[in-house]
Amino acid sequence: MEISVWLTLALGVSLSLNGVFYWLVRGQSEELSNIADNANDLLAMITGFRNHLKAVYSLDAFYGDETLQSLMDHATTLSMILEDQYGDVASLSEPIEYEEEEEEDGSEENQKEKHVLYAGTRRRDS
Repeated sequence: MEISVWLTLALGVSLSLNGVFYWLVRGQSEELSNIADNANDLLAMITGFRNHLKAVYSLDAFYGDETLQSLMDHATTLSMILEDQYGDVASLSEPIEYEEEEEEDGSEENQKEKHVLYAGTRRRDS
């Protein structure tokens, strides 16, 4: 009788701790996902700014301007620093791409069939 009470008490404590840990992990994973999305957006905005600045700098009216050149260098450096420090975090929000393995049995035969079936349009003289 006494052991069943202790086991029931241990089960209750275990279930409550697992529930608390699940709640904490879920909150942390949502926060990490938001941070990854924001880091990805920040990297994209800095890259867009750098490309826009490069396009403005290449215009005839602004070509050779030292202020724009230093601003472009600063944007490039900022982009590289952010990519180095936050590139791993930003890649968490990207979907995982799986590699497909090709079957060795009959893969050449399927390729030949595909080329025969989709050989293109017919010639006018045929």
